[in-house]
Amino acid sequence: MALGDRHQKKDVEAALKRAEAAGLKVRHDKNKHRWGWVLCCPCNDQTVVYCTPRNTGDEAKKINEFVRNHQRCV
Repeated sequence: MALGDRHQKKDVEAALKRAEAAGLKVRHDKNKHRWGWVLCCPCNDQTVVYCTPRNTGDEAKKINEFVRNHQRCV
């Protein structure tokens, strides 16, 4: 991610950094409520990341679960 592509919520940003460290791609693509995507290139699966989730802890957990499920692909 580029410098200006950080998520405004700290726990979601930490989960995105863990996803990148695990080898997944994080793509910033601001479009209304969507902040961007976490992509698993080998299996072409993706999950959306929202700008203003109702619960930032749940959004971070969703990203972490996606990373756990796709570590075998990377």
